[in-house]
Amino acid sequence: MNQTKIYDVAGAAGVSLATVSRVLNHPEKVKEATRDKVLRIIKEKGYKPNANARGLASRRSTTVAVVVPNISRSSVAEMIQGIVDAAKEYGYTIRLFVSEESSSQIDMWGDVIASSVDGVLFMNDQMTSELYKQLELAPVPVVFVNSISERKGLGGVRIDYEEAAYKITKEMINRGNKSIMFIKTGHKYSVNEMKEKGYIRAMNESKLTPDIVTSSGDIDINEVQFQEILGCRIPDVAMAVRDSIAISFMNIASKRGIKVPEQLQVIGFQNTRYALLSNPKLTCVAIPIYDIGNKAMSYLTQLMKNDDESVAKSEDVIVDYNIAWRESTR
Repeated sequence: MNQTKIYDVAGAAGVSLATVSRVLNHPEKVKEATRDKVLRIIKEKGYKPNANARGLASRRSTTVAVVVPNISRSSVAEMIQGIVDAAKEYGYTIRLFVSEESSSQIDMWGDVIASSVDGVLFMNDQMTSELYKQLELAPVPVVFVNSISERKGLGGVRIDYEEAAYKITKEMINRGNKSIMFIKTGHKYSVNEMKEKGYIRAMNESKLTPDIVTSSGDIDINEVQFQEILGCRIPDVAMAVRDSIAISFMNIASKRGIKVPEQLQVIGFQNTRYALLSNPKLTCVAIPIYDIGNKAMSYLTQLMKNDDESVAKSEDVIVDYNIAWRESTR
């Protein structure tokens, strides 16, 4: 049976989740017309608030929801550790919500809010208009972690991805490289779009032709594709949006007898532990993954302390990064 959830009531009434919560907990604080409308819809839909949902208005659960697309990536695990360490310092506990697809995240969102958390750290970067709507209706602060929101009032903690991609591309051009390949993924991630934008800007400024390759998230598929690419051309530099993709490209090149970095230079864009385990060690735009998670939790804590009845709106917090020069470049 499809049970009615609190966000169904909010959507039907055209009000925020916080307003529904106040009708349930402090009806005297809601205008009579709005209160009557919400109560009518609650009755019509047969909504039955649980104990957690009834506690939404107080926002004093000392629990934070962390929503991630998956936990298989090393970068996600490191970021969660940064969040956990900061949460302990501020006296908060973490509830982890994992969803592989943005569509299932919409279904999950009601569970996130009904769990009576004080705030949400949101890692997923594959956004839809419906998912944005749910986040904007949230009765608690929401902070994007290492991702970019297209909506005002939904900020996050990240590096300046466009500028980072621009600078590393410009540096490789200044070193005399003319053929620079950019390898992205088929999935649409806003941070990767920013990387691509910075790369294109640097190439266009130098009157060089961008060479953009779209890869799969599947290593087996990537290997076949990379074999085909390297059989046709060897760029001076290959820069990938993820370390795993960069290392996969480098491994295929080595199998084909292409020397790294003498014939081909390779750059990653995360600086995960795999970058140090690769042979040769991978040059990376070093994203401070742990620090981003840690700062995101600290930032969310500041927003959760907002005593105003309206939900605190966040802005982007830009974190510094550096470039880890290693053996895969010269």
